[in-house]
Amino acid sequence: MASSPPPRRRQADATEPKSTKRKPTPRDAPKPKSKRARLTVDAAESSQVTCLDEYRLPLADGDAFYVPSIVDEATAQQWHDELVNLDEWYRPTLKVYGKDVVQSRKIAAFATDRSLELKYSGHPVKMSYDYPPLLRKIQDLVEARTGCLYNHVMANLYEDGGVYIGKHRDNRENRVIASLSLGQPRTFILTHTHPPPALSTSAPSDVPPTAPPHSTSSSSSSSPSDPTDPPPRPPAPALVYTHRSTLASGSLLVMQGAMQQHWKHEVPREKRACKGSRISLTFRQLVF
Repeated sequence: MASSPPPRRRQADATEPKSTKRKPTPRDAPKPKSKRARLTVDAAESSQVTCLDEYRLPLADGDAFYVPSIVDEATAQQWHDELVNLDEWYRPTLKVYGKDVVQSRKIAAFATDRSLELKYSGHPVKMSYDYPPLLRKIQDLVEARTGCLYNHVMANLYEDGGVYIGKHRDNRENRVIASLSLGQPRTFILTHTHPPPALSTSAPSDVPPTAPPHSTSSSSSSSPSDPTDPPPRPPAPALVYTHRSTLASGSLLVMQGAMQQHWKHEVPREKRACKGSRISLTFRQLVF
């Protein structure tokens, strides 16, 4: 008996639906793994500001600088007026005693690395990765002035003197924070978290309470000085445990090192004194 021929392969009917399986495209590629800033980093992984010693604040256990002006007031106001119209401004949600509360102060967050993710009071930050040209220009200026690179900027909008931020400290993952003020000048208060007992029971004062440990006293020798010797160095300013100042438009405040461990800062409410708006651009160096 003759064997039957092998079955012929059926040709696809023109009306048969095609497979819905798509070919992979670049858009289907996995997203970069999200990164969170690390608290413990090697010294070689971060940089510190070393070129602003003449602007150092005399803070006990603190490393901070205040430069009164890195740009003139007219330019600072022009930058403020352009940045205030950014589409990225929003009011974040905060966790207060277990409840979600919408913050009155608007923020806008940008990062140079698309994988960087941050949380603000327990909620993810709406991060933008495309810098507006002006913001990129300003960051270049701040990096040149401080000698540091920054990979994140948190912008804060104080629409009037009624908008404020209470006493707090930033996360220690912020290795360096350089804050540029634009617009309405505002009061800025620094407070040490563990002042000496004699100071903690008294009202805050800007009068230097102690002498710095590295200060030197004049020599008790009665021998005449050599006229060729250089003039004596002025004594170092006494270290303080509270500091109150006004952040001018165009000024730059830098905090680094152990500042977030030992100090808290605030911008108090000033409804009567401050009618205009202020933008604070806080450029941050995060290691992740």
